[in-house]
Amino acid sequence: MKVRKKNGFTLVELSIVLIIIGLIIVAILRGQTLIENAKVTRQIRDFQNVSAAYYAYYDRYGFYPGDDSTASSRWPGEIDGNGNGLIESGEAPNVWNHLMRGGFVQGPRRGPYGGYLFGNMNFGDDFGVGNYVAATSIPGPVGERIDRKNDDGIYNRGLIQASASYAQDTVTLYWKL
Repeated sequence: MKVRKKNGFTLVELSIVLIIIGLIIVAILRGQTLIENAKVTRQIRDFQNVSAAYYAYYDRYGFYPGDDSTASSRWPGEIDGNGNGLIESGEAPNVWNHLMRGGFVQGPRRGPYGGYLFGNMNFGDDFGVGNYVAATSIPGPVGERIDRKNDDGIYNRGLIQASASYAQDTVTLYWKL
């Protein structure tokens, strides 16, 4: 009697394949988490670095970048601010230029999620009106994570505030300078 060879896979072979597929999926998900953690860390570091450059500029020149009323005397062709201590909307585009001319940054940065803005806003009764650097297009849960890690975790209070509730898809995150 002839024995016929069966074509197909055994349960052991199928189990091994499923285990390998599962391990690959876990590795991919773990990799995505690591990438997201790195982006959050970079965003926080960017905020801290801009803040350090902002205050170093003030220490050297006595004015905030963008608001510097003597910038054109130092760097011909540069646009002066009004020197009132607040980065007004017309002065905001000059912040990066002043920081670059002063040697504090190499150029405008793009964050891991979006661009950066400068201006001033009221940070509430505890902190009052102050200048900020803002990062755009931050996913809501990431904004909350940054806020909780560095401030109070409440979107409309403290030194870090958001343009809307962290339940939103994306927010603009304001970091008080």
